[in-house]
Amino acid sequence: MEFRLAKKSDAKRLLEIYKPYVEKTAITFEYEVPTIAEFEKRIEKIGSRYPYIVAIENDKIIGYAYAGVYRERAAYDWVVELSIYLDENERQHGAGSALYQKLLTALSALTCITYPNPASVAFHKKFGFEQIGLFPKAGYKFEQWYGIVWLERSLQTTDKVTAIKLLTDLSENELEKILAN
Repeated sequence: MEFRLAKKSDAKRLLEIYKPYVEKTAITFEYEVPTIAEFEKRIEKIGSRYPYIVAIENDKIIGYAYAGVYRERAAYDWVVELSIYLDENERQHGAGSALYQKLLTALSALTCITYPNPASVAFHKKFGFEQIGLFPKAGYKFEQWYGIVWLERSLQTTDKVTAIKLLTDLSENELEKILAN
């Protein structure tokens, strides 16, 4: 499996992966599948600041993961929200774990999971996430209410604050190390 940063030209394939999550699950609370143009904008916006990583196997993108803004205010700059999506045929093959490991290399993170979803909660707990909140009826989709569970993993071990390092601040060498197998 290889990893690289997502490109605008990946939007069509990423949207193919994302589409079943919108149409068949409450994993995303998005009701309508975005257009390719909208997905291109998302890749550019997120990728200009945070890692947006694709996993490739046999020359095909099989999944992607990214870190995104948790909240817009500066006080939240040290916290990101993580998202991961895998091709329906690639679950349980290690791609999700590998993608998450790449993101967690240098991030403090929050993740929001549709509830109930014991498999996703267990997946995150194996990476050291702890549940910090539950909103029992946070989203309505497919004629029913779903909750969301918030989990947190902090990589900061002291109270001393260090400046955040954006994706654009990383050298080519640092990026290669993060994405290396």
